[in-house]
Amino acid sequence: MSTLNSCTLYCTDNGSDKVYMAAIETKDDGYIVTFAYGPRGGTMKPGVKTPAPVPQAKAQKVYDTLVQSKMAKGYTPGAAGTPFMATDKEERFTGICPQLLNPITGAELERYFGNPLFWAQEKFDGKRVTLRR
Repeated sequence: MSTLNSCTLYCTDNGSDKVYMAAIETKDDGYIVTFAYGPRGGTMKPGVKTPAPVPQAKAQKVYDTLVQSKMAKGYTPGAAGTPFMATDKEERFTGICPQLLNPITGAELERYFGNPLFWAQEKFDGKRVTLRR
């Protein structure tokens, strides 16, 4: 198996330091798109976006979509991994890093309510967005 195209993307935000690698590789009479992700310097978790070989044009489209989706989430080709820096979305980085919703215990809830550095917003419907003015 040989590699036709590949990239390594980095993201350092919210205290994490992540790596995402994507590649187009030859397999049998076609091409597959592979990926691996994990903490920098840690164990990478591999995967395949195209389980069966596909034509090169299809593999390139899957690869391009994958890379663009990661860059839209803040991954960058630069090893510094600063979200959105050195990309066409650089102006999107506000310094505000919202967290995804995760279940918490009652003790954690008390800790958050008692800390003025945390705030929450109840979401009833619609789209979750962050605005910068």
